[in-house]
Amino acid sequence: QWYQRRVRQAVVSTQSTGDSDRTADETGVNVNAKCRHAAEELDLPFMDSVKKEIAQIQTDYPRITSAQQKEKYAAEFERYYEEYVKLKHKEKEIGEQFEVLKTNYDKVDKRSSEVKAINRKARNLFKQYTSSPTWCREKERLMKLEAKLAHIKLMFKQCEVAV
Repeated sequence: QWYQRRVRQAVVSTQSTGDSDRTADETGVNVNAKCRHAAEELDLPFMDSVKKEIAQIQTDYPRITSAQQKEKYAAEFERYYEEYVKLKHKEKEIGEQFEVLKTNYDKVDKRSSEVKAINRKARNLFKQYTSSPTWCREKERLMKLEAKLAHIKLMFKQCEVAV
């Protein structure tokens, strides 16, 4: 059915881009869990809200037991997926800015003054994002959507295994 195809496409899409909660990087580390832990360590102001939302998702989306419930979950997934993709794209663009700085850092002599300049740029860029109310809202929303969509995908996978 259409919703099963859409969820499968999203699963394949997120696995290939490293967005799945179950996707590990080349070292075998769970990428999204790693990012969430890093955000928690930074003590960003919205982390309590994200943790509460993650706990609520477990209650709001129990195991799929009927075709109607499956359709409802598929509709929920479809409703949130496009917003998730847009926010994930913004996050990727921000990450690319830091990647450029990392690449520059890797190229320079570690004893040069350029290292301090690159570190300063990275710190300033980081402060710029973490002090921006817009970035904080978008990051909070992205983390909540990631958790919700990952949980819905898990419910679909468990339902398919049970069949």
